Amino acid sequence: MARKTLFNFYLDEELKQEVQTKLIRLRKEQPKGQVAALIRVLLRQFAATPDEKVNPLLIEAIGAEYEYSQKLNKRSRM
Repeated sequence: MARKTLFNFYLDEELKQEVQTKLIRLRKEQPKGQVAALIRVLLRQFAATPDEKVNPLLIEAIGAEYEYSQKLNKRSRM
């Protein structure tokens, strides 16, 4: 595995709690890092999936989330 670098992003508290609760239910409680591990695994799976096999609904959901985030974030781009 390559060297890791910090990559920050925003995540709403409700979703974070839902994910943590589900991870605890499925994997039992770990001290830290389960959400980060989940994100890394999902990103690896996405990167390894051939383009033609990526679910089109996932691509649509990514686009919708991106647009929502852009509208929510009204900071200047200067």
